Amino acid sequence: MSSNIPEDKDSLERFLFDENFSEEDITKRQWQIINAATKIFAEKGFEGARTSEIAKEADVAEGTIFRYYKTKKDILMGLVLPLIIKFFRPLILKSAEQIVQNEADKAIEEVLQSLFLDRLDLIENNLPLVKTVFIESSYHPELLNIVQNEIGAKIIPFISAFIEDNIKNDNFREIDPLVITRTLMSLLMGYIVFTNIFPETFKIESDEDEIKKIIDIFLHGAGNKNSRIEEA
Repeated sequence: MSSNIPEDKDSLERFLFDENFSEEDITKRQWQIINAATKIFAEKGFEGARTSEIAKEADVAEGTIFRYYKTKKDILMGLVLPLIIKFFRPLILKSAEQIVQNEADKAIEEVLQSLFLDRLDLIENNLPLVKTVFIESSYHPELLNIVQNEIGAKIIPFISAFIEDNIKNDNFREIDPLVITRTLMSLLMGYIVFTNIFPETFKIESDEDEIKKIIDIFLHGAGNKNSRIEEA
């Protein structure tokens, strides 16, 4: 039995947007291997990981892994499917859209806080998987191509459209939507990175309170009223 990794753009589109494809379409044994590989890759990196370690973590024979994945590289590429099912599909299709669609009668601060907290929960629940795919995509062009051209290409326009709507509604200044999109994503990812890498330095009592502070700075700035850079 081979990996279910999509082999072309049309197949990847189907996995991204076909809600009939679910976790049940991946066998229990495959999930054991995928979850074990995620843990080992996150701890040791792709190059430092051995299939024997993945097999031990998955509680399967090493030969069983090769029934599903011919090489260690195939295991790495196989992480794309759970990343789509557990992370990117909800990011694109589910709760974020529901939050944005319900924004009409809410203040922009409340909408952004809901979006940030929802994304934070999704990322932290899948942190080893997200970390592994993004780190390893720096070293594996095939993986980077999927992240950049297939997955990222769906997320960024969704966020930018949200930004553009709020520029029209006078919630944001008339700035390039991509600049605002990059800033929002950087604030969220920076929060996750620094609180995980330097937990003692950036110790927090409540994600909700910290997100409120971040949104306040995003909307109103950190400088005083006289410190804004004059626009050309």
